[in-house]
Amino acid sequence: MNSFLKRTFELFALLSTTYLLTGCVVSIGTGNEMRSDPPTIVVTDSADAATIAEIDAAKRLSMESDRTHALRQIAERPSLTVPVQVHLINVTYRSLRLDSNRTQVLGKIIARADFCYATRYAIVSQLQKLSSDSVRQSVLSQLNDRLKANPSD
Repeated sequence: MNSFLKRTFELFALLSTTYLLTGCVVSIGTGNEMRSDPPTIVVTDSADAATIAEIDAAKRLSMESDRTHALRQIAERPSLTVPVQVHLINVTYRSLRLDSNRTQVLGKIIARADFCYATRYAIVSQLQKLSSDSVRQSVLSQLNDRLKANPSD
């Protein structure tokens, strides 16, 4: 009887240890998505560095409405260099969850007088981050309207 209890206890200990040491992996998604973060922007101008720091500070605000407001204000500034505009687009896509907020900021960038090819590429290359085709189509329409009005962009 003593041997039976000892073996039962050993079996119980073995099963308990196995249960505790076994992990569980949960994967959500199709596996087809490729996560590629945009490259790090390097600037040498102190004004650009300060603006990028502001953009990064805005993305850390806790409320989405506050992030949207701050990013939209930066997008409305009169002179932003190309690297700053691209960083602003990247942060907009990554830090704002609602498409309506994203499109507010993207619309301000598209309307800029200094809108350029690199900025357009940054917007278009990340369109898949918008949740629906209708929102994507809306952004593409804004871009198309911009290019019709200013063919040199």
